[in-house]
Formats: sequence, C-alpha cells, structure tokens
Amino acid sequence: MGRIEGWAVLESLVGGLLKRATIAAHGEFESDTQIVLFTETYTFDDGHSETLRWTIRKGDEGRYTGLENRLEGEAIGQQAGCAFHWKYTRDTPQIGGKSFKLNFDDWFYAIDDRACIVRGIAGRAGDSACDGARHISETMNSHR
Repeated sequence: MGRIEGWAVLESLVGGLLKRATIAAHGEFESDTQIVLFTETYTFDDGHSETLRWTIRKGDEGRYTGLENRLEGEAIGQQAGCAFHWKYTRDTPQIGGKSFKLNFDDWFYAIDDRACIVRGIAGRAGDSACDGARHISETMNSHR
C-alpha cells in the first residue's frame, strides 16, 4: 500500500460547504494474517486535525471488518468490482472538546490502480448530517 494522500470536502445536505481537509495516510498489508494496518490523518481548514488508526481484517467473499479506537462496535465492508462499501459508527471529536457519535456510510470507487473517489454520508441516529467527497491518490507504490 505505502503512502497515500487525499483531499476532502464536507457539505451540508442542502449543498453548502462545511469543511475542507487534506488527508495523509499510510497502510501496510500483512499477508500472513490478512490484516491491513491503516493510519489516516485529516487536517481540516479550521485548524484541527484527527488521526484514525485502523486494523482491517479481510474475510471471505470480499467482506472486511475494521476496528478503530473511537468506533462503536466494528466497521463492516463489502468489495465488489471497483466498488467498496464501508459502514461504521464513530465518536467524532469536534473543536472545543465536544464529540458527536456519527454513522458513516462510505462508498469507494477505484478509478485506476493509483486513485479512487470516495462518496460518503455521515449522520446521527438515521438522520444524515452531511455529505462528503474525497479524492485519494497513492503516492508511493510499495508492497503490492
């Protein structure tokens, strides 16, 4: 996997821009355990940043599960063709010490072997709060 970089925009459901972010990430695949160790840091335009450290396990038939220290339960993923669907509930820190438990529903679409587009929705208890898009590019091709 190697080093990955990306960019994100978060929009309200009526289309207004809420936040922008840059993403710096690094992933390693452990073939003997079928586990991906993935760290991603989001740096938002309001000055705060957040780092997520994922442990993602590959299951059977394109299924994946993931753990991260602020998750409620585990993330569930399904891969088919160029698409990957990833759902989870996470306690999400905000500026000022507050946090919100949000449900994330992300779709990753591979463009080629070095880039993907991510479309996601986040909301509380079944209500969508924001819509977002991310572009992610691999910047160093190692351990494929």
